[in-house]
Amino acid sequence: MKQMTVGDFKAQFSSVLEQVMQGEAVQILYGRSKKPVACLTKIQEKDKKNKRPIGLYNHLGPLWEDENFEMTPEWLFDDMDDLL
Repeated sequence: MKQMTVGDFKAQFSSVLEQVMQGEAVQILYGRSKKPVACLTKIQEKDKKNKRPIGLYNHLGPLWEDENFEMTPEWLFDDMDDLL
């Protein structure tokens, strides 16, 4: 891990970011005692393969078995009067 003071970090900001993007960690030191106050590291990207698949329940079959089923406003809102 590379260490540098705040002043050096400010002076070399762009090159430090390039190093971090290449995978190097940089620790920032502060004050006369050069106390570590921060550490810059590259963000770990998530694996693409861990995404949840679309259509998670497709293997269970169709939602309605009746091929002639048609969702009409009358069917959809038939019982809405009871709720209001």
